[in-house]
This record gives sequence, structure tokens and C-alpha cells, in this order.
Amino acid sequence: MTQVLERRRHPRFSVRLPFLLKSVAGKAERETMILLAKNVSKTGLCFASKRRIEPGMSIEAEVVLLGYGPSGSDVHITGAGHIVRVEEREQSGWYQLAAMFDELPSGSSSGWNQLAAAFDDPSSSAKSS
Repeated sequence: MTQVLERRRHPRFSVRLPFLLKSVAGKAERETMILLAKNVSKTGLCFASKRRIEPGMSIEAEVVLLGYGPSGSDVHITGAGHIVRVEEREQSGWYQLAAMFDELPSGSSSGWNQLAAAFDDPSSSAKSS
């Protein structure tokens, strides 16, 4: 049995979050595809796509937290990063991609920082008061 070395710095959380792939390699996507994130961490996400994106290519993604904003509004979180892994899926024509964010938005308690805070303290809610 081969043992796989765990290289993740932050725990991953299984989710089904809708997100948009906004750009690849600095070029805006022609068609907006709503994808589902399979899991997320403070610094990245894993998702399935019909498009193969090679490791090292830059991406910009927007994750949508449904109902987690003020008065139950949606929170849209945009992050820029790069693909670190691509695997073919059993389902023909689909790929599983893993991306790491190079730089996360900063400055406010909303967006990715709000989600990251929930990862720091899983017992707390990511919802704003």
C-alpha cells in the first residue's frame, strides 16, 4: 500500500458552493459557467470542470455564499490564483482541478476573509451579525 504524503497547509472542508470561473491565463472567459466547488480551504478550492486547465495557469474565480451577507443577501468572493493539480475524472470529458489563491482580498470582514474566519473557528458561523 502506497502512503500519500499530505502537503496541505490548511484543512479542507467539503462543500457544494457555486462559483464562476471568471478568467484563465489573464483572459476573461467567453461563456460564464456556474461550477460547484467540491471543497475549500483558507487558500484554495477543488472543483470539477469540462475544461482542462494546466497546472501553473492563473485563474480568477468568484465563489458565491448564498444568503451569508447583510439581510440574507448573497456574498460574492473573488480570488486570483493558479491551478496546482488537474486529474481526469471517471466521467468522460470532465476534470478535477485544484487551485491555490495567490492573494486573497483584504481590508474588510466580508468576502473571502469572512469565509476564512469561519475556517479559523469552525464553531462560529460565517454569517454576518
